[in-house]
Amino acid sequence: MFTNLIQANLTTRVLGREIEHYTWTKSTNEDAWKLIESGANEGTLVITDKQTAGKGRAGRIWVSVPGKSLTTSLILTPGINSRLAGWFPLLTGIAIVDALKELGLNTKLKWPNDIMVYGKKLGGILCESKIQGSILEWVIIGIGLNINEHENELPADLKATSFLIESSSSIQRELVLAKILNNLEWLYNTLKENRDTKILLEFWTERCNHVNKKVKFEADNDTQEGIFVGINNDGAAIMNSNGKETIYTSGDIHIETYTKRLAYISKNKL
Repeated sequence: MFTNLIQANLTTRVLGREIEHYTWTKSTNEDAWKLIESGANEGTLVITDKQTAGKGRAGRIWVSVPGKSLTTSLILTPGINSRLAGWFPLLTGIAIVDALKELGLNTKLKWPNDIMVYGKKLGGILCESKIQGSILEWVIIGIGLNINEHENELPADLKATSFLIESSSSIQRELVLAKILNNLEWLYNTLKENRDTKILLEFWTERCNHVNKKVKFEADNDTQEGIFVGINNDGAAIMNSNGKETIYTSGDIHIETYTKRLAYISKNKL
């Protein structure tokens, strides 16, 4: 990736103005923590062309294709109440969906951190943080997106897709990243300066693919079926199961609607 091409497309004041580029690395999130220890500034971006041990949520591995995936981590110093930590993957998701829409691809969000295209995963977000007392001192936002991969380059056992597969055209990863950062800076400042999550909640809800839909929710080794009502002011999920609402700060959502939708479309085409 070319750092000058990223910065040439930035409209930000802080995000991405300092970039650390590695030809290869185990994990950009791990690199970001090391940079924090050595005095990195807010907005510092870590990018790589090859990531060998990318992190996913809950200890999972994120698989990336050298030179084709977008793998990056961003360093932030929010200085806000730690109860708002759950908003960072949500804000990043909004920024990604809007950036991809600007580039001609419609995607949706799946709580808490997935970027989806008709039931297939195009990317994910992993946020890590350091809390001092009740203050969110550091946040690292890790982003992994499938950009220019062909179908045979993605794991066969995963329902994955890429920008190239969905749009039938390749794109510069640097441009995608710059647009994400441009969108994210405004969202981040809105959370940091105003502490008012109402407008952010509305933005996220508009871009989510399963609000008020029946889902399976896995959390704490338990699976519940119910309606995903939405998110609260802290970014936590609200589930309604048999008339009882439960709040979740972590977990996995499984949606069956896309399978049914595609089957319905196929049937009506016959």
